[in-house]
Amino acid sequence: MDLKNISSEDLRNELELRGYYTENLWHVDDVFQKYDCELEEAQEILNSSLTNEWITEQIFQTINEISNEYKLKLN
Repeated sequence: MDLKNISSEDLRNELELRGYYTENLWHVDDVFQKYDCELEEAQEILNSSLTNEWITEQIFQTINEISNEYKLKLN
């Protein structure tokens, strides 16, 4: 299946329908804005940044804090 002809907006909408959060997507351009590097390097930088243990912990901690504000029950 060739997805190149499908707009980024349509792809985002499809991901949202499948339950993914898409309001804050990172792009290699975020790396290219500051650094002179190749596409593969930019992808590796994004991957390392976004899968960093501290970042992941912060996201889950914030999810817990905001869920508590909403007074949600744990499963």
